[in-house]
Amino acid sequence: MKNCVKILSLVVAIIFISGCGNDKEFTKTCTLTSNDTVNGYKLEAEYKVYGKGKTVDKVVTTETVISDDQERLDSYEEYFKEAYSSVNELYGGYTNNVTNKDGKVISETTIDYNKMDMEQYVKDNSAMKNYVDKNNKLLLEGIIATYEALGATCE
Repeated sequence: MKNCVKILSLVVAIIFISGCGNDKEFTKTCTLTSNDTVNGYKLEAEYKVYGKGKTVDKVVTTETVISDDQERLDSYEEYFKEAYSSVNELYGGYTNNVTNKDGKVISETTIDYNKMDMEQYVKDNSAMKNYVDKNNKLLLEGIIATYEALGATCE
């Protein structure tokens, strides 16, 4: 009986120490600013990452292109609409709203990874295998690495 109590106590301690059930919610913010003076525009982006434990539930992005060149702004408006629409058709989980006024194109996007077909996304993008867990849930460290590779600063 003493051995059984010791073993049970040890198991409970291991579970407690390993963080089983440690599904603490988090919000991380990544920002990116790029000034392309040659092409006459500035890009400002903010990526808010929401999740629990080590996995990401959703990302809310705000991407702003600022320029005096209306053709460039129109081009970015079309780019944002097409890019997010096509990925939503393939995998789901995306909502996107784009505005183009006062010298700015603003793309506001929510990516809900719980609604997205992550299994298919990982199959189609083999590099993503390094950024998901065994259940194809996007890992926080994976999305942070992705944004930092783009030049963003994450807090």
